[in-house]
Amino acid sequence: MNAREAISQIACDLPDDRVEQLLDYARYLSSRDERFGWQVFGKLQLAKAYGDDEPEYTAADLQGKG
Repeated sequence: MNAREAISQIACDLPDDRVEQLLDYARYLSSRDERFGWQVFGKLQLAKAYGDDEPEYTAADLQGKG
């Protein structure tokens, strides 16, 4: 029996309120994976936009005193 079959069997034996909790957890795992994918994408896009030739800024630059 693989993991999907085992989860399905366990879900069949659970009361409805527990099945709802299982569904909520499955949705959480799915959204967490999706968020992680977007984070990776965002980092790649940032790396494309800003390279090694960017100037070094100091605290004075941020305060407008540079």
